[in-house]
Amino acid sequence: MATAISIITRAMRLAGMIGTGETPSDTESADGLTALNSMLDSWTIERLFVPYIATNTLTFVPGTATYTMGVGGDINTTARPSQIDDSCYVTYGSVDTPLTLVDNDAYSAIVAKTVQSNLPLYLYVKMDYPLIHLTFYPVPSSAAAVATIKSWAQLQSFATLTDTLTLPAGWERAITYSLAVEYGPEFGAQVPDDVKRIAIKSTANLKRINAPSPIMRSEAGYMNRYIRPYSIYSG
Repeated sequence: MATAISIITRAMRLAGMIGTGETPSDTESADGLTALNSMLDSWTIERLFVPYIATNTLTFVPGTATYTMGVGGDINTTARPSQIDDSCYVTYGSVDTPLTLVDNDAYSAIVAKTVQSNLPLYLYVKMDYPLIHLTFYPVPSSAAAVATIKSWAQLQSFATLTDTLTLPAGWERAITYSLAVEYGPEFGAQVPDDVKRIAIKSTANLKRINAPSPIMRSEAGYMNRYIRPYSIYSG
């Protein structure tokens, strides 16, 4: 498995910053680690760079509307998610009910925010830092209801140069070539066009794999075979 230093070394070699068999200096390695983590951090806010959707559950405390999510939060995660996905739901009994995500304006427009119910239907996500705040409406009144929160999984970061890469297939190539394009200009290196092309192609492959697959839906009334079939051309 690749380590941070092996990725940095190869990226520098691809960018023409060092030659075959050479190794980066301590300063170059440290700067490369900073560049690598900075690049991966910027990727976490792009949906097509999300390797998978993480799933966490939350058991409600009756009468409590707001909960935190992140490192040390009510929903304790290894890193603060960059986004909450719109596929969250609440399980009450044996029934799963989708949660509708609302923005600040919609939540502010609710007049009676203290109304309680066994089954919350709306989720207001406030992307605070370092903890995200999740507010449910109506306010949960039963500990029997459990919320399933879906979020964008964070890409790993490298704490040290010897940390290993633990991402799915295809990521090492995309990260290495992209880092060459990202890190090279700091040294005034003219990154070869072939390296740039591979960086673009390899990241495009990741985005294609990670892209959500839309499902076409139609209203039930249009599917009735006893009436005139619906035509997308006539409207």
